[in-house]
This record gives sequence, C-alpha cells and structure tokens, in this order.
Amino acid sequence: MAKLEGLAHIGVFVSDLQKSKEFYEKILDFKTIWECRVKEADGTTTDVAFVQNGCLTLELVRLEKLQKRTDGLVDHIAMKVEDIETVKRTLAARGIVFETEEAVCNADVFPHGSKWILFRGPDNEHLELTEVL
Repeated sequence: MAKLEGLAHIGVFVSDLQKSKEFYEKILDFKTIWECRVKEADGTTTDVAFVQNGCLTLELVRLEKLQKRTDGLVDHIAMKVEDIETVKRTLAARGIVFETEEAVCNADVFPHGSKWILFRGPDNEHLELTEVL
C-alpha cells in the first residue's frame, strides 16, 4: 500500500474568494500561502487561494460557473485547539456566533474525552473547534 504522508489540504467551494480569504485571515488567523487562476477546459476560469494556519491548509475555490455538485459532501472542518474556551472567547470578540452557548463535552470521544463547538463560515460552511482532553 502507498504510504500517505498526511493531509495536504481540504477544498472548500466559495462564492466570493476575497470575502472568504478575509474571513479565514482576519477571524481565524490563516495566512494566504498561494493564489492562482486556473483556465478550465470549458473556457471558464477558476480562482483558487490556499490559506494555512499551523498544519491545516484549506483550498478556497471560486468557480466562474457554479455547478451542481454530486460527488460527495464534507460535513464539517474541525480545527484542533489546545484551549477551546480561550479560542472561543477570541472568536466571539471577532464577531463569530456559535451554534451553542457552551462547548459540548463528551467523555466517550477519544480516550479522555473531548470538547467541541460549531460555527459557520461565510458560505455557510460548517466549522468546528475541537479540544481533545
């Protein structure tokens, strides 16, 4: 079997590339590490920006011509944090509205449990902060 080295990136379709870049950069402290335009076979152009925070890289993709996607769905993107309460307070101060008041704590998820809380990105993408206890 081929050896996998780790996660390269997660592709996220967005409606407004600049708005999404600003959200990930200003709210979640990502940095844009690469941007490009891809000429598609049908003559349209796809704008792409890779944004990164730590070892998490997202590929933000804005299609010139929206397509109906039929090849799968990613439910959410979970971002690992060391202190969920501190990160939650920081993001709340930056205008993030969480789906619940408190982080969910579950002793059955991972050996010593975990906490998580969910919120939405600019294109309604489901984002999660998670702390493994």
